[in-house]
Amino acid sequence: MISLHGLTKVFPGGVRALDGLDLTIADGEFFALLGPSGCGKTTLLRIKKVPRPERAARAAEVARRLSLPDLLHRRPAQLSGGQQQRVALARAIACRPTAFLFDEPLSNLDARLRLEARTFLKRLQRELAVTTVFVTHGQAEALALADRVAVMSHGRMIQVGTPAEVFQRPATPFVAAFIGSTPMNLLPGQITSGTLHVAGATLPAPAGIADGDLVYGARPEYLELLLQARPDAFPGTVSVLENLGTSTLVTFETDDTLIQAVVPEGDEPPIGTPAWALPRRSLLYRDGRLL
Repeated sequence: MISLHGLTKVFPGGVRALDGLDLTIADGEFFALLGPSGCGKTTLLRIKKVPRPERAARAAEVARRLSLPDLLHRRPAQLSGGQQQRVALARAIACRPTAFLFDEPLSNLDARLRLEARTFLKRLQRELAVTTVFVTHGQAEALALADRVAVMSHGRMIQVGTPAEVFQRPATPFVAAFIGSTPMNLLPGQITSGTLHVAGATLPAPAGIADGDLVYGARPEYLELLLQARPDAFPGTVSVLENLGTSTLVTFETDDTLIQAVVPEGDEPPIGTPAWALPRRSLLYRDGRLL
C-alpha cells in the first residue's frame, strides 16, 4: 500500500508543485496520475536510485525471463521502438520493487507500438500483482489501464475515481473538459421556475436545483444529431466534419456557441445543413462543482 498525507513540495522561488496531497493506493492496485504538463505528476513520482552494477545484474536476470538477452549489448538506436519499450520495462522489473512507478513509459512510441506495449504492461501488472503508479497525460492510457485514476491540476488532485466514474461524472468543468477523446460540450445555461434554458433549447430542470446560472455539460458521444426541430434539442447549422474512422465528429453553430456531436460513419449531414442535437445524458455544474 502507498499512503500520502499532506504531501507538499515547494521549489525555490515559491513554486508550489504539490499542495497538501492526501492519497491511499491499495496493495496491487493499478493507479494512474493524469493531468496536463506541469501539474505535478512527475514531482509526486520521484524514486530512489539503484547503483549501476546492481542495476545491470538485475536487468540481465530479468532479460532472461522476458526473452531479451540478445538485446542487452545493443545500443538504444539499434533497437526498434517495441524492443526499447520492453527493455525499459525489464529494467523497471529488475529493481524487484514492491511497487512500479512509471513516468510516461509509452510516450515515445507510435500508435501501434503504444497499443502493444499498453497491453503488455497491463498483462504484466496483473501477473505480478504489484502496486503500480502510472503517470501520463494520455487519458486513453489512463482510462484503459488503471483501476483508479487521479486527475491533477496545479499540484492538486481534483478527482479520484474509477475510469468510469471520472469519465461519466467528472467532478468539475476542468475534469469534464480534460477527460475524453473529444472534449465535453460545456455550455452556459440558466434555470428559471423549474425550466433549464441552454443554447436555444428548453429542458426540464432536475428537482432540487435552485434557479440561477450554471454550466451545462454533455459529451459529444451522448448527443444525438437530428434533422428535425425539437424544443429540447440544441438548434444549429453544421459547420465542420471531422472523420474519426468509424464515426464522425460534427461541429455545428448555434448563436455564438459551437457544439460537437459524434455520429456513426455515414450518418453525418452535409456542411451547411440545419441540425438539432438532442442530449441523451448530461451534467450540471455551479460554482465549479458538479450538482
